[in-house]
Amino acid sequence: MTFQINAWLERPNPKLSISDKNSGMTLLEWQGAQLHRLLNKGGLMAEDFRRPSESEQQALARELFLLCCQD
Repeated sequence: MTFQINAWLERPNPKLSISDKNSGMTLLEWQGAQLHRLLNKGGLMAEDFRRPSESEQQALARELFLLCCQD
């Protein structure tokens, strides 16, 4: 399965989601207070989403799944 990360972190209501790249189905989504907690914990930084290669984005998606399990 190939993942697509959609990150809108620099807007009034930031949102982050991971979807299946083939089907477009949303698998995980963070927004509002939940996303702010994730960013404040230091597990995520806006710079993490400026990754150019497909393999780096897939690695970031796996990290996000693991962070989700920690909550």
